[in-house]
Amino acid sequence: MNAIIVGCGRTGSLLAQTLEDEGHEVTVIDRSADSFVRLNGFKGNRIMGNGADVEILKQAGIESTDLFASVTEKDNTNLMSAQIAKGIFGVKRVACRVYDARLATIYADLGLDTVSITTIGARMLGNILLGSRIIKRFQLGDGSGVALEIKLGDNMDGKPVSTLNIPGEFKPAAIMRGLKVIIPDDSFIIKTDDHIFGVAMTNKIKTLETLVCPAKCGESTSCLNAEIKGDL
Repeated sequence: MNAIIVGCGRTGSLLAQTLEDEGHEVTVIDRSADSFVRLNGFKGNRIMGNGADVEILKQAGIESTDLFASVTEKDNTNLMSAQIAKGIFGVKRVACRVYDARLATIYADLGLDTVSITTIGARMLGNILLGSRIIKRFQLGDGSGVALEIKLGDNMDGKPVSTLNIPGEFKPAAIMRGLKVIIPDDSFIIKTDDHIFGVAMTNKIKTLETLVCPAKCGESTSCLNAEIKGDL
């Protein structure tokens, strides 16, 4: 597929090289030619200019692009270029980065998939400091279900993974132990710091919270306070 990346900072350059490594044709746009030095070994196109300029986007091949991401340091540029890609040129897969978390709602209302670096960073740090168990949460479909990543605490150490089965409410699908991925059977023994991946019904999350959250959390600190919706 053809992809355009607006912004060749650390994120944009890494994203461009990742997409190229996966076999996609990638074009990178940036205002500064100096930014392209980050693209070591990159074989795609480099275009210097404003990613929110229609003529620059046409030069980059926006009319035949399948994937578009705007990841500059400026929220307004990201919003404008993403709107142009989606609204004018009909690119099907459009994503953009936002620093101001308050703008995330605006982006969502416009039908844009966003990554709020500020929000993600704050939530990840909060998870570390507060010992939160659910560290990622992705909305599924109409919101009636969620895909979860759960980091287990001491209270689940040595128990069979079947302990986490809640019929009709939550089902573990995989375990990551270190960097190793395991598809467990019901007798598999889980350990502290294992990461459990599974799907839960949104209206039943409280039941899962009661199961995985140690009593020390108390009512004021929810183990489910982390939520990353569709973020990269």
